[in-house]
Amino acid sequence: MWIDLAFVFSGFMLDNVLRLLFPIDPALRFLVFVPNLGFLAFLFVALKKPMLIALSLAVLLGLGLDLMRYGVISNALAFPMAVYAVKIWSNTLNESLFERVFVGTIGLFIKEVAMYIILFLFLSTKLDIGTWFIKREFLTLIGHIPLLIGLGLIFKTKEGLQKNLDQQRLRRERIRWNPTARP
Repeated sequence: MWIDLAFVFSGFMLDNVLRLLFPIDPALRFLVFVPNLGFLAFLFVALKKPMLIALSLAVLLGLGLDLMRYGVISNALAFPMAVYAVKIWSNTLNESLFERVFVGTIGLFIKEVAMYIILFLFLSTKLDIGTWFIKREFLTLIGHIPLLIGLGLIFKTKEGLQKNLDQQRLRRERIRWNPTARP
């Protein structure tokens, strides 16, 4: 649990670093790269959780981001939509790096489409969907592919570390409960 929390937190910290390196033009005069490594790290972690827990964590995380950063509740609605769609769809996939990158790209796309629909319905954006995708989504989706490869490799390392820690914990518990067992 703590490793998952640290993984997601580090994703959001990397988002802040990327926001400094690639500032967002609010007028959308140029192509914009919107870093979403925190969301993608959360998406990878949420895929391992049961559906109800993953959706409730998505709502809480989105609400927390909205309260800290934005004035509208767009993330609190978009995060669970993306997590639900990707979680249902990813049950048929394996755990390879290519499939993680694909799932991350699809999850990011679903989140951004949901975000556009929510902002459009709340009258927070006047952009048409074509301009939104050209100015904001194109570079965001393409730019996240190499970042998703790195994030997928880190996630695989995190899963291995977590598995080793769980095995050590089970071994210690077995020794405590069964004094005849060997370490």
